[in-house]
Amino acid sequence: MTWRNAQLRWRDLISITLGLAIGISAFSLAAPRLMTKLTGVEGSFRAERCEGQEDWDGVRKRACAGSFTAADGSFTIYPIAAEGLFETDPAGPVASRVDGPSADEAVRPGLMSLATLLGIGLIGFAYPLWVLFAVTRDLLARRRRRRGADTTPAASPAVPAAVPGTTRTNSGVRWIHAVPIAVSIAGGIFMCHVAVPRLITQLTGVEGTFRAERCVWGEPDSDGDRTMKCTGDFTASDGSFTLGGIKIDGSFDDRPKEPVRSRVSGPSAEHAVQMDIAGSLAPIGLGLTAFAFPAWALTAATRDALARRRTAPADNGPTDPNSWGPLPSR
Repeated sequence: MTWRNAQLRWRDLISITLGLAIGISAFSLAAPRLMTKLTGVEGSFRAERCEGQEDWDGVRKRACAGSFTAADGSFTIYPIAAEGLFETDPAGPVASRVDGPSADEAVRPGLMSLATLLGIGLIGFAYPLWVLFAVTRDLLARRRRRRGADTTPAASPAVPAAVPGTTRTNSGVRWIHAVPIAVSIAGGIFMCHVAVPRLITQLTGVEGTFRAERCVWGEPDSDGDRTMKCTGDFTASDGSFTLGGIKIDGSFDDRPKEPVRSRVSGPSAEHAVQMDIAGSLAPIGLGLTAFAFPAWALTAATRDALARRRTAPADNGPTDPNSWGPLPSR
């Protein structure tokens, strides 16, 4: 193994940073609920009002708010939102837990609701952990070989002949990079899928005002703060049409009492969007950033594959069997 085996190239640092960002984000969202599920105060949740809401795959379900009563009767919280969505309006008490008397969300037993976030977090941490293990192992192997070289003179390695017209024959993209590449592509597609239609509506849609009629507390954001999701009526500025019972994209800290300036894609729109263009550009930027590493990996691998077809590969000698590093030994 050579010194090159224990080094990380910039593409590996990008993969590690991306994996850590995904893992930390997923676990930061799941950790508060997980702790509440495991150590929270037991009690029951009673739904008092429920409204239709689409889940992540577009299926209409019910988001509910109501009251929570501790099992020992020590306190009651009202109003409070229930974790997740229900298939139908709950007819009776629902076993739940809260993190204390000041909680704003009641979570239901079971870890399946967190399985997706926990799985994404583990996938995000997988590559950085593998790199840490691989580099540590290679550094220890190099240290052992140096100790052996002090007592046994090593033969001078033969310098391989360079192939005319080529500077490299291996892009460094290996199967282990498939995980960050796949996660980057999925993240980029999701970000653009969410933000691009919203930006198009903000730029070219029909302008008007939205009046909130019903609002419910939504899921906690990345800081753990809860915001409100609202439905109401949208009226075009020219009075050409009015849409009743329409949702508005985005969230509010409190129920809006005044009309909200917004736009819709047309008279058949299912939701209105607020005029916050920065809120659309930010996820698009993140999506394009996520596409950067897969695009570079495809370009590098294609370029080097074509170079190897045009010229014979250099004979760099046998691969080091002790190298587990993220880079080729050649």
